[in-house]
Amino acid sequence: MRSLYRGIIGFGLVAIPIQLFKAMDSERVDTHWIHTPCATRIHYQKYCPICEKVVPAEEVGTGAQLPDGRVVMLPPEPYHAVSDHTISILNFPKLAEIDPVLWDAAYWLEPGPGGDKPYALLVSVMRELNRVALAEMTLRTRTSLAVIRPYNATTLMLHRMYYPEALRGQGAQRGPDSVALSEQELAMARTLVQYLAHPFVPDEYPNHRRQLRLRQIEALLPTATTPKTDVAPEVIDLMERLKASVDAQKQLHAETP
Repeated sequence: MRSLYRGIIGFGLVAIPIQLFKAMDSERVDTHWIHTPCATRIHYQKYCPICEKVVPAEEVGTGAQLPDGRVVMLPPEPYHAVSDHTISILNFPKLAEIDPVLWDAAYWLEPGPGGDKPYALLVSVMRELNRVALAEMTLRTRTSLAVIRPYNATTLMLHRMYYPEALRGQGAQRGPDSVALSEQELAMARTLVQYLAHPFVPDEYPNHRRQLRLRQIEALLPTATTPKTDVAPEVIDLMERLKASVDAQKQLHAETP
């Protein structure tokens, strides 16, 4: 498995060299839009309907559209060359104090060279104190909050987080304001919840849709076709070479007395 990120976890004067690995596989089975007659993947082009042309990369920019329809053209963001590779620990809260709605992608943290002892120390102390680490990090060009927590007795996991301001607060008012509930209704609901309550066992919840798609692909393997070779670039190169040859011959004949 290839490392996505090499850097350090820094808290106080302690620096722990680490590597970051993606923890979760995509639940989707990768598929593509295909041109069915030749089994070739469809390509998309950036097209401007006003200028009626395919737009080259150097003419593509970034803009923010205002409510009145006007567009503010933005300068390119500075490229953070693999950015700051320090995961800075800001605080050690309890896990229950962080709302799971803010959690995003999950990653394994592996100690780098010379990092085994401080890594193990951080795992041990957080487990003992029942705390997690709230940190800030930059992965590629995106800066975000993160939670570092012991996954088990030896391994740390990092969860990238949304910043709290990203939460759409108006959603918190979508429930009913006040509903009268009888004691009988509450008692029946408690009974039902208690009847259905049992520990979470991950293996009991497979992704049935993904497994079905994989079985379909396996069953259809005998019908797999090889896409036609994309010859367009070769034709263009050949035409360019021919034109250059013709031009060279014309110049040669013009210079010959």
